[in-house]
Amino acid sequence: MRRKLLALSLVFNVLLLASVGLLEHRVLMHDARVFWHDLMGTSGTPSVVVPMATGEILIVVDPSADVHDISPYIYGVAKRDPGAVAGLDATINRWGGNPSSRYNWVIGHAWNAASDWEFRNLNYSDQGGSESDRFVSGDRSGGMASIITIPATGWVARSDKNSDQSLNVPGDGGPAISSDGAVAGYDPAANRQRTSVPSLPRKNAPFVLNPDSGSAAVYQDEWVNHLRTLFGSAGAGGVGFYAIDNEPMLWSQTHRDVHPARVGYDELARTYLQYAAAVKSVDPTAQLLGPESCCWTDYWDSELDRGTDNFATQPDRNAHGGMPLIPWFLDAARQHDAATGTRSLDVLTVHFYPEARGVATDTSNPDIDALRMRATRALWDPTYVDESWIKQPVNLIPRLKSWVAAEYPGTRVGITEYNMGGGDSPSAGLAEAEALGIFGREGVYIATYWTAPKPGSPAWFAFRMYRNADGKQGTFGSQSVRATSSASDTVSVFASKGSGYVDLILINKDLQAAHNLTVGLGKVSAVGPVQRFQYSDANSSAIVRLADTSASASLTLEVPRASITLLRVPVAH
Repeated sequence: MRRKLLALSLVFNVLLLASVGLLEHRVLMHDARVFWHDLMGTSGTPSVVVPMATGEILIVVDPSADVHDISPYIYGVAKRDPGAVAGLDATINRWGGNPSSRYNWVIGHAWNAASDWEFRNLNYSDQGGSESDRFVSGDRSGGMASIITIPATGWVARSDKNSDQSLNVPGDGGPAISSDGAVAGYDPAANRQRTSVPSLPRKNAPFVLNPDSGSAAVYQDEWVNHLRTLFGSAGAGGVGFYAIDNEPMLWSQTHRDVHPARVGYDELARTYLQYAAAVKSVDPTAQLLGPESCCWTDYWDSELDRGTDNFATQPDRNAHGGMPLIPWFLDAARQHDAATGTRSLDVLTVHFYPEARGVATDTSNPDIDALRMRATRALWDPTYVDESWIKQPVNLIPRLKSWVAAEYPGTRVGITEYNMGGGDSPSAGLAEAEALGIFGREGVYIATYWTAPKPGSPAWFAFRMYRNADGKQGTFGSQSVRATSSASDTVSVFASKGSGYVDLILINKDLQAAHNLTVGLGKVSAVGPVQRFQYSDANSSAIVRLADTSASASLTLEVPRASITLLRVPVAH
């Protein structure tokens, strides 16, 4: 009987971990998104179809114009097992997502999955020891920088026991009615005791490198000290980046068992600044990321603004001078830092998913695929009216940069969670290639895909076209330069220079037809033949090295349907 029970227990744990593994991939692409879609009434399948261009398309490159550095950190992922992205040549890996808010670093392998898995504690890794130590070590072995998410809800898992579960959790949070975070009809005290231990920004006592796993409280500055001791300071090659928690405006949804109180402007700033200061006090060389905002609504309003009228009256915003949330947050950080003399916010970070229904999923059909590729324009194009409930230009990267310029100059901009959807369809690869090109051209500092492209998928090869198309570690250049297309909705172009090449990425977003191009290289001083690499649905399992072609002032070529083509033009150093 004992053997049967052990066998059944093993089967249960395997099924649980398999389910949680799937959750890791779907949590933030699905659950939080569905909440906002249902709340705001996201549009259905689009009826607008933008026609593809006909005739020859003109591409022009000028390596001396619009020159700026491309951050190496835009080629990022968020994969708990760094070994799972071997061969992708990603540059940075994020320890993040919903469970990171409840990770107990002292135990090292204990999380609470919150609303993603019945508010249960669990061990995602199915191993003992410290999963976060293994994460950072794996990143270092794989040549990736690390982003560590610092829990800031105030509570982390007390164990890795799946039987430790919050009970009688309400379906929603609400405004706090007491200083301990209770809301009308629900006091989280009992569930905090069942599942969690307090998590505090500072210990205010001597650090212990490896505290007892049964500690009654967990201190986040002590975690930073642990990581710094093991791996060195950020400035010496240790953990370079710390994000202060994850999507705080959804705490009263995702983590409502222990944090049912809706987060407002003041709590957001107060919590961020407390934890940011704690991190910097231990490692002043680390870069701090925040506020890790979830969605379009969170860029503008706090969760307290939701009220009972779905943001119609915005009481919290009005109580803070009518400023949208992110500009107000930037200003609060600037004022704090001016008073303390220490920068608490290095990178303004948000999350981005296309809001039109079906796009940020694995769904693939002609309408959704076309919309998926148009939706990349929300990242940069002030003329693109979002084809969702938003119904206005998102203009994300320029908007964030304008807020930074107005409220806290010198702060960089990052998108620490994004996914254009599409699953294994060609549109997924095309949209990912477009996004990576946009991040480089528009000057994003950090971008991390959620979670990581599946090996051998179109999005995986899109990454590879920028990171190692030739199989010899030949990467897209380190400086962005001007490149234009006469029909960018059909064939877009991104260009760079560095390491003896001018590189052009050509993305044919037409899923039905090939297109003829004339590539103007008159301003490129070529010193040899043009190398060509291509990924297309004609051979979706490999990047193909095409025959070199002679460089000329006007190069003509055809790009097949649904394809990504890299031209490498050798130039004098």
